[in-house]
This record gives sequence, structure tokens and C-alpha cells, in this order.
Amino acid sequence: MATTTWSDSFLSAGSHLFSTNLANKIAKYQDLADRICYDLGYPLINLEIHGQQLYTNIARSVEMFSKFAGYTEEFLVFDSDLYTLRKGISMESLLTNTPELTATYAYTIQTTQATTNSVATLTSVEFNANSDDTLITLFEFDVSDIVVDPSEYTFTVTLEDTNTQITKLLSVATSGVPTATVSETEFGTVFTTSTEIFELSTTITNNLINIGIVPKTDKAGSIVANRNATVINETTSTTLTSNSPLIGSFDELTKQYRKVVDVYSFDESSNTSVNNLFTIEQSLAQQTYFSYAMGNYGFDLISWYTVKQWMETREKMLATRRTFKFDDRTQHLVFYPEPKTGERFYGVVGAYVEKPIRDLIKEPWVFQYASALCKISIGRARSKFGGTQLFGGGTLDTSLLQEGLSEKKELEQMLMTGTPGFGDAAPPQFFVG
Repeated sequence: MATTTWSDSFLSAGSHLFSTNLANKIAKYQDLADRICYDLGYPLINLEIHGQQLYTNIARSVEMFSKFAGYTEEFLVFDSDLYTLRKGISMESLLTNTPELTATYAYTIQTTQATTNSVATLTSVEFNANSDDTLITLFEFDVSDIVVDPSEYTFTVTLEDTNTQITKLLSVATSGVPTATVSETEFGTVFTTSTEIFELSTTITNNLINIGIVPKTDKAGSIVANRNATVINETTSTTLTSNSPLIGSFDELTKQYRKVVDVYSFDESSNTSVNNLFTIEQSLAQQTYFSYAMGNYGFDLISWYTVKQWMETREKMLATRRTFKFDDRTQHLVFYPEPKTGERFYGVVGAYVEKPIRDLIKEPWVFQYASALCKISIGRARSKFGGTQLFGGGTLDTSLLQEGLSEKKELEQMLMTGTPGFGDAAPPQFFVG
């Protein structure tokens, strides 16, 4: 491919292309669709695929990845008051009740707000014949209100005989005590006469600066002077505070709360501990403290661990610990036995929660799988015209269909089995936990 077929804009990378794995610039379906099209040969190759087909393939890829690997591990706060008998508890209420998913962080932005006053930018003056060596003041301003005042001027003088001179001036005026100072750079001077038609003049009185010209001709003419500058009269600083979600329980693209893939644990709060009198934990703690204080007396930590394991086994055998059942379709969690009416307790639910779509479309596997699906779509469209003779003697290439089917199979194998070396894949959900 010859780069001469490209415009200059294509030969330099835009900011939307500066992307890494963790600083990924894919923010929407359109970005991923563009990347897929470029990967398949567009714009040098025509792609027989509709935009809706392309977006549907991306959606299918997101659905597949989120089923097996696109999730985060979360610990949700459980409140029994949110539980409905014979129905369970909606996981949305746990997402919104969990501080980690609803917490926000505040950040401040320092902004500078300025009140500006535009200086007169255009001045037109006529001068008579025999005005040579006479100062004509065009601009006058005070720089005491600011520290530095940069300005660019353009002076155009046209004589009655149509001869012209144009001169540009870059001026930087600095406010000072007792007077201001100014540095000048003259550039871009052109004239149609044998000598210059005018010279620039700058005078300073205290903080008052006058800028004008001195004609060097005995002919009459006109002056058009332009000043490209703004004087800042007042500047104020303001601190803005904004809050943003830390993680977020809501997916802005699906307009729904993030769905829970599976629940793997539930730990109920306990009213027994080493700080409560007349509990087994308190008795064990006392015996352990005596052991270390008096030497070889009472329980040690190994004995404490053994007794705690016995207590957990007792809870399981006597069904005193709650079991749970989760339905990923209804997003309801049911406990056995169910919380009693008027009974309130808290707990922690361990769950796998789907990532938001904005994170899923950044995954390399999603791009690869969507690209494979697009190859299948394009290949099927081209197969309709298989064997058709093209201009120049060629035939339509339909090999893209088999290429897409092969890549699709390999990617699904990687995702479902977690092939070594494929970092995005996790084991299938029913093997997790």
C-alpha cells in the first residue's frame, strides 16, 4: 500500500489512538466498530456488512464474555429488613446498600476566572501631504492594572498614489514602579516604494504607553492600524468540588443496576465474641490469656482453633447455619431458614457482579470475538456471489467465512477452559467458588 493514497491527517496519530490496556480509549460501540473495520481492511477494502450487524456482533461478544469472565468480586452488605418472606431479597437493594459500590470520592479543581476588557482593535487615520516627520499617535493605554501586557500590531499605510507599506510589531509592556517598560520587535515589513514610507514610534510616560507612526513621505495617505490584544482587568480564583462514584453499582449504558452472576458465600453477623460475657469465645479467650500469663495452663491458640472448627461443624450438622439459593434470572437471593418477622441482623454476601459495558468493550477478547463474528457475517454475504467473475478476471474471495468460524471456535475454547496464556479468561462460573 502506498502512503500517497492517504491524506496527511491519516499519517499522524490522533489523541483517540493513544491507548494502552489500562488506559484504553475505547469508550463506546462506535470506537470498537471503527477498530474492527480497520482490522478487516477498511477503507481500502469494501466490507459487506451493515452497521446494525456490526453492533449486534459486538453485543454478542459482550454477552459471551460477561457470562464467563467479565465480572468483579464484590462483598455486599446484607440487611434482613430488606428481605421479603417467600420471595427473598433483590440483589439491587444490596448493591445500593453496599458502601463500596455507592461511596464517592471528592476532588477539587482550581479555576481562574478573569474579567477582560477588549482594547480597541482597529484605528483609521488620514494624514495630509507634507506630514513627514510628524508623530501620529494611534494607540494609548495604561498597563498599571496588570503585570505583563503582550500585544501584536499591524500598521498599513496607503498613499494617494496607491503605494503601500505594511509593518507588524510585537510589543510586551510590563507594569513597573515608577514607570512601565516595553520591549518591541518589528517584523514583516514590506513596501512598494524605494524607501520606507513610515517608521514606528513608542513613547512611555509613567505607565502610559503611546504607539504610533512617523511618516517619511511628503504625500498624503491613510493609516489602518490593528491591535490584537486583550487587557485583563480583574482575576479571581475559585475552587470547585465534585463527587464521583468510586466503583459504581449502576451501568449507564444498560440503564440498569449491574447484574449478579453468582453468590458464593454468606457470613451472618454474630452476637457472640470474646468481648461478650458468658460465651464460649469469652471462656476460650480467658483460658488462652491464662496460658500465656501463667505458663502451660489452659488453652493455647491451637486448641482454640480446634474448638472453633468443632463449633462450625456443629452448626452445619444441626442446621443452625443458614443456607441460601440464588436465581441469576430473577436476581433474588433466598435464605433457609428465612429471617423471622421482627428479627433484624446483618451479614456479608460474597458475589460475582458483571462489569459495566464501558469496561467490557475494552477487553481484547471482546474485540477478537466481535471481529471473528464480523468475518463470518461478511463471508456469508460474499458466499452468495461465490464463483462470480469480477472485472479483470478475478473471483470473489469467500475464505473469510472459514477464517471467522475457526477463530470463533478457538476464542470460545480459550474463554470456557481458561487456556494457559490467555489472561482475560477465568474458569466457567459453575467451577468458581
